[in-house]
Amino acid sequence: MRIRLILLLTIALGAASGAAYLTQSWLNAERAARAEVKTDREPEQPTVQVLVATKDLSAGRILKDDDLRWQAWPEGGLSDSYMLKSEKADPELEGTVLRRSLPQGTPVTDKIVVRPGDRGFLAAMLGEGMRAVSVPVDAAAGLAGLVYPGDHVDVILTHEIDKDQANAKADRRASETVLSDIRVLALDQRTADDEGKRTVAKTATLEVTPRQAERISLAKSMGTLKLSLRPVVRDGETPADDASAIAASQMSGFVHVPSRASDDKHEVSVIRGDKAAKRSFETGS
Repeated sequence: MRIRLILLLTIALGAASGAAYLTQSWLNAERAARAEVKTDREPEQPTVQVLVATKDLSAGRILKDDDLRWQAWPEGGLSDSYMLKSEKADPELEGTVLRRSLPQGTPVTDKIVVRPGDRGFLAAMLGEGMRAVSVPVDAAAGLAGLVYPGDHVDVILTHEIDKDQANAKADRRASETVLSDIRVLALDQRTADDEGKRTVAKTATLEVTPRQAERISLAKSMGTLKLSLRPVVRDGETPADDASAIAASQMSGFVHVPSRASDDKHEVSVIRGDKAAKRSFETGS
């Protein structure tokens, strides 16, 4: 009985030792295989910080700080035109304009941006098919320096109506909105708000269609132009457009508009036998 027990214990110990040996051998083989695979992998390439677009940016956009961000980029895929982050000051791109569209995540280059004062800067700001026209303004017409590049305005024309056209005894004045919701591109030579610095400009440059440019050119020769600032349109709101014309007589009861009937003269031909004569008279006489 004792011999059988000793024999069973011996067999159990041998089986346990064999299992442990096999397990250890398998673990060593797995470690060796993993080490070999890791050794075969290519070493990770070093990266640098490159300036890229945070979202899809359209051509003609005036760049802001939140339009760009730094992103890790492999050194092997770098281009000489990319803007890299260094210990020096970051490139000043706020207020610059994109020459062409820039998809999200695409690196920014010097060739794709135009800085204020560079040749072609204003042309880069224009939307497709748009034109730039300048109108003279003063402290009153320019809202005392409270209009900034990027704002939207209405253009109001104040002019005199010739008495012959109005069939009146005296010239009459009228005011009307000739253009609505027009973007201000620049004031004098400033295309940015200069951190909110208030400056009274003498010239405002507006972004218009070719047809609107013709209207501006004609309006400047007819009378005085003034700018009317429009509110910022919030999400879900529809911009109001109540453009209309108003005459001086509608503004004040002291502005007299002569009756057309009392001012009209008529001329008739009177024929008597073989003789003809012209007679003129006023209505009501």
